[in-house]
Amino acid sequence: MDQIKKQLVQLALKMRRHGILAIAEMDNIYPVGLNISLSEFFLLHNIAMTDSERNFSLIDIQNNNYLSKSGVSKMLGTLEEKGYLVRELDKNNRRKIVITLTDKGCKAIEHLDRIVDDYLTEYINSVGEDYLKQLFTMLSHLEDVNEPVIKKMKHKHFKINHAKEE
Repeated sequence: MDQIKKQLVQLALKMRRHGILAIAEMDNIYPVGLNISLSEFFLLHNIAMTDSERNFSLIDIQNNNYLSKSGVSKMLGTLEEKGYLVRELDKNNRRKIVITLTDKGCKAIEHLDRIVDDYLTEYINSVGEDYLKQLFTMLSHLEDVNEPVIKKMKHKHFKINHAKEE
């Protein structure tokens, strides 16, 4: 049991490290013909996928991209300077900023979607679709088990503000 615990901790650290390194490495790669990083692409993609009827705030972008509010504002400014999007105040609600992709932004997303699709196809072909399906099933099971365990450990070992938890 102790060996399994040790392996679980090592696996979690390894996956976290490799995940961060992979994103950081890919973030320094700019597709030919585009002056856009991977982080900027994900931000543009999330904007494109957002329902325009919904209130879309900086907090929505922040939560979807795991960025700070200032990081989102800075990235939006950079993307606006590069001509990929436009920010305007909502005419009906001056507290809301409407973010619209330009034609250049839409074309960048189409181009990058093809690159991501090509990468995923190569990855799936290399790893094997059946293997990935088994992995997803196992990860889903681990996620299902993890949530009640975390909740139990919080109550057992940590002081919790119960009003916040609900």
